[in-house]
Amino acid sequence: MMAPSSTRFLPQIAVLGTGGTIAGTATGDPSLPGYTAGVLGVDALIQAVPALGDIAQMQTEQVANVDSKDMSFAVWTRLAERVMHWLAQPQIRACVITHGTDSLEETAYFLSLVVPPDKPVVLTAAMRPATALNADGPQNLLDAVRVALDPDARHIGVVCVLHGVVHAAHDVAKVSTHAIEAFSSGERGPIGEIDGQELRLWRKVPPEAGAPFALPAKDCWPRVELLMNAAGVDGAVVRSLLESRSLQPPLRGLVIAGTGGGTVNRELEAALQEAEARGVAVKVASRVGPVRGGDDDGLSAVKLRVRLLLELAAADATQPSRTD
Repeated sequence: MMAPSSTRFLPQIAVLGTGGTIAGTATGDPSLPGYTAGVLGVDALIQAVPALGDIAQMQTEQVANVDSKDMSFAVWTRLAERVMHWLAQPQIRACVITHGTDSLEETAYFLSLVVPPDKPVVLTAAMRPATALNADGPQNLLDAVRVALDPDARHIGVVCVLHGVVHAAHDVAKVSTHAIEAFSSGERGPIGEIDGQELRLWRKVPPEAGAPFALPAKDCWPRVELLMNAAGVDGAVVRSLLESRSLQPPLRGLVIAGTGGGTVNRELEAALQEAEARGVAVKVASRVGPVRGGDDDGLSAVKLRVRLLLELAAADATQPSRTD
């Protein structure tokens, strides 16, 4: 969507749509909870916020239009490619992404690992569909654009902006299935807030170790499975994965959401040791929250999986073709 000539002197940003509740619609009574995610295009979301036209010139692109529970490696690859394309344009100040809430934290962390932190990348979402009487998406989108344009956010990297709060990609997590303020940054806390129209940043976020990782080729994402330790869980699933000859791509990594400080029971531990002996990378996070003093900087299990995916893909890219 090109801006009219009256706005040609406003700063330019790219706004990429991927779907989610923020782009959802209800077919019946707007006061009722039922709706379909990923219906409206990104242009429609922008048109619903007239104030955006007063602060920025929008270049828009619909990368996907999915419920974020259905987020895939294919969409991630395409999204990262388009983000980097737009940020490489000298006239583009930043990139804003509309997304669903269910996998927002994974997408944000993934982008923080593959996109150079030269310009802001701001993700936003909504807990209510666009047709709700009290939809939260329009204000979230306006806040996201304000953060993206703020001079203090020039080197902020990848962040999520929801309900006036700015979260680092490393820390943000969805913590409620229904509350409007559904996101938290845990013990570290958010990095800032929108106070009226002003951005207030409270702390800086160090760049992710090893980033930016190379973006895996479209069909070269390794298989990394996510499991959980709980009462009575043994090593049967791990051993089944190890013995399966039908897995394509084959198993390369396992991430375990452990109990307490990242622990697993004896039977599961024995199976994981077998996996490591057979060349499978094993990482353990906690199902409770960040583990202090660990090797993985307190990452949640889902984010630890994202990082392991990229680490394995990077290792594969430097090796001769594998034969399994």
